Amino acid sequence: MKTFTTLVAATAIAACALPALAQTKPAGQPLAAFQADRAGQMLAKLDANKDGKLSKTEFEAMRQKKPDAAKAQGAKAGRGERLWGRLDADKDGFLSRTELQAMAGKRFKRMDADGDGVLTSAERQAAAGKAKAAM
Repeated sequence: MKTFTTLVAATAIAACALPALAQTKPAGQPLAAFQADRAGQMLAKLDANKDGKLSKTEFEAMRQKKPDAAKAQGAKAGRGERLWGRLDADKDGFLSRTELQAMAGKRFKRMDADGDGVLTSAERQAAAGKAKAAM
């Protein structure tokens, strides 16, 4: 009898918990995954000597590849220096994976319109539209 009572109680608890388990988060990418992906993509694309960090030379080469975008944003003399100064948090002359992830985190927060910590495809498209409009 005691086993039967325990079984009934466990079934009742499971039945109450089932709706909570059925709730799902919106489909999208959470902050940590976005940061890891973006930092990895940037290093794969821009780290010419594959040392796991970006030098100022590698960073400037990236900026030189996009001169139209820099012009469209109203780039002024010294903007690259100011940007580098903000990104190189430890002032060692390189952008580490951690510093690139911090930069990606700031971008994520600007893109996450509803502030739920998940970047949906609609939020990505809206951010891409804003970037194109700024050009």
